[in-house]
Amino acid sequence: MLKAILFDMDGVIIDSEPLHARAAVNALQKFGVSITPEFCYSFIGSTAKHMLEVIKEQWNLSVPLDTLMSANEEAKQTLLAVEGYPSIPGVRKLMEALYSNAYRIAIASSSPIKEIKETVQRLHLEKFLGATVSGLQVDYPKPAPDIFLAAAKALGVSPSECLVIEDSSNGLRAAKAAGMPRLAFHNPNSGNQDLSLADYIVEGFEEVTPDFLCQIYQHANMLPAVIAKNDRLTLRELSMEDLPSLHKILCEPSVARFSGEHPKTIKELCQRHEAYIRGAYHFHGYGLWGIFLNTTGELIGRCGFETGLLDSNPVIEIGYFVSGRFQGQGYAKEAIEISLSLCSRFGFSEIFAVIHPDNAPSLHLAEKFGMKLSGKTIRNGTSCLVYQLRIPSSSQ
Repeated sequence: MLKAILFDMDGVIIDSEPLHARAAVNALQKFGVSITPEFCYSFIGSTAKHMLEVIKEQWNLSVPLDTLMSANEEAKQTLLAVEGYPSIPGVRKLMEALYSNAYRIAIASSSPIKEIKETVQRLHLEKFLGATVSGLQVDYPKPAPDIFLAAAKALGVSPSECLVIEDSSNGLRAAKAAGMPRLAFHNPNSGNQDLSLADYIVEGFEEVTPDFLCQIYQHANMLPAVIAKNDRLTLRELSMEDLPSLHKILCEPSVARFSGEHPKTIKELCQRHEAYIRGAYHFHGYGLWGIFLNTTGELIGRCGFETGLLDSNPVIEIGYFVSGRFQGQGYAKEAIEISLSLCSRFGFSEIFAVIHPDNAPSLHLAEKFGMKLSGKTIRNGTSCLVYQLRIPSSSQ
């Protein structure tokens, strides 16, 4: 179970890496060493001390390490006095939401603890944090896992209960070594970082929510993720354990007539769904989800989005069905409402519904949600109606 979120600081909370690189370039010029900011970017995620140790060895410098570190710090403070560190948009809002949802939060940064605490105070993050850990407080810096293991211990959670947010290849390597799922923030100011070890990559934090982080955690551990819920229903990814119940619903005459899906055996359904978990839930991040009652946890239907073809053009289609025992009680309407509320998360500009002409309840719901009849198409040998809904740009 996800209990804690561990944030890197430089490049994730504050956009500090360009200034750090320029400071190092300026400082080392005094010692006859010419490096580029790009060289410094290769050390992002590790400590300045480690970078200077490598430089001292590679350039065969006789200057003491403490002298190099003092010069680097002086150059950094000179730039800071003029420019300061800009904060990354959306991070504070995310911390507020995580704190409100009882997640434990730590900063695990390679920067000195003094700089971490100064950043925390300047951005007023004290309330949200259960721990702050510096890479200078552990035996080995990133890409070793020490800093993240220390942060988990400080928060009182196990490494398996943590998720890490990083912007660097060294940080992702450290988190992987710690056995923690990873969200990468692609910060263009952090240089050309290899983010391939991330479970998911974002280019901003505006759409990152506690539920989204929980989904990443679940996927990383091959567990079904809760997508969203209301007072009566939960939309959740279907697991292999849900398939016997799903098969029973699919075999109901009232469902089979219009679902377009009637697998002959549970084995066939399982074979298809095993690939579906990887191809839809994990790759696209969306799919057809199970509709579950909050009171009993019973699976009563399915609803969500899939990629379809209309006139040979790929489109996003919304679809649903509800077991006959639960039809006419408003569950389908609520499941569709929940699904439509997620369109901005997935960046949909329009969605379509392909409906059998005899499926009066679905035709009524399509019109109720403002969908417009846009044409016809052939599905499973039947001429079906195509409805379209444009998603307002303001919700994207």
